[in-house]
Amino acid sequence: MSVSRETVAGWSRRPVRSSSSSTTPTVPRRIGQGVRWTDPTSKRRQSLSEGKDSEEEAQECLQAIIEAAEAGLSPSQATMKLAEYGEANMDLALRGLELKTLDPYLSGWRMRVVPALGHLAVRMITNGVVDRTVQNWIADEHSRSTVKNTIAVLVRVMEQAVRDGIIKVNPAG
Repeated sequence: MSVSRETVAGWSRRPVRSSSSSTTPTVPRRIGQGVRWTDPTSKRRQSLSEGKDSEEEAQECLQAIIEAAEAGLSPSQATMKLAEYGEANMDLALRGLELKTLDPYLSGWRMRVVPALGHLAVRMITNGVVDRTVQNWIADEHSRSTVKNTIAVLVRVMEQAVRDGIIKVNPAG
């Protein structure tokens, strides 16, 4: 997928509206940024927009989306949440495993990984996030085997994200 500055929507400062009451405090302005692209498969025009607290933060997010597009990823793939990505790619991530291994891995995914990390974009998961999450599982007194199986499925899903070009390094590996 090629990307050019023309595919990037303009920057705008959009105030968040508050109620008409004069006693309501003013809400700080957020920086709006967005991208538009044409899906090569469906030929449909799609868009993605987000609000950021600073122009620097918005510029970093936009630069990450541009880099992903230059690597062949659509903005929707580049910003996909872990739960959505895992659901879509679990078969690839778990290929080659014995059937008896699938149940504990999938259980760890559903019961621990998705509640703890599923709301985060795949690209936002770092080594530190994974470390703190594993520490929380240990603090919750899950057995060693349960934690091991949960980490194993997370490692496999994140490794699939590396193969798909969404991230460069597996933060769980």
